[in-house]
Amino acid sequence: MNISSTSPAKSSLYPWSRRAAIAFLALGTILALTFCLIAAAVPQASTLVTLARIRESWVQDLRTKQLEPILKFYAPDAVFLQPTGERIAGSAALRTLFQTIMATFNSDLILHSQNVETSGDLAYDSGDFQETLTAIATGAQITAKGSYIIIFKRQPNGSWQIVQHVWTGTPPPGT
Repeated sequence: MNISSTSPAKSSLYPWSRRAAIAFLALGTILALTFCLIAAAVPQASTLVTLARIRESWVQDLRTKQLEPILKFYAPDAVFLQPTGERIAGSAALRTLFQTIMATFNSDLILHSQNVETSGDLAYDSGDFQETLTAIATGAQITAKGSYIIIFKRQPNGSWQIVQHVWTGTPPPGT
């Protein structure tokens, strides 16, 4: 048996096709990364809009004393930390807190969001607030200001609920 020891002839297109394939792969990788970054940014942008809407609805519901709608913003095991340091946890305790606030005061709360960030299924909104509480019984006014942070968690159905809500500042007298 006679086996030839010569190698097959190389095509003159081989170097060009190899360069083209490498360039095509590099372009594909760049495009894939670009589309992934755009796809990641779009949900985050829509999440930021959703969180801003929740914040504004929460304020409006507090001002107009809408107890049930405001409670729906909170997860069942949510915690509310008051300026006094009191920790109010769970749906029943939050219901009592908001019932008391709504029965006792009228509020003109204004939130000034400073930073909203998301990471996976968690997000936070941090800023400052100012508020004048008007006692329903006497008309006396209490001015308060401070900072807040609201921590949200994405629920299995895709909605966002408050899991931690913190107020800082000087508590109103008598609280």
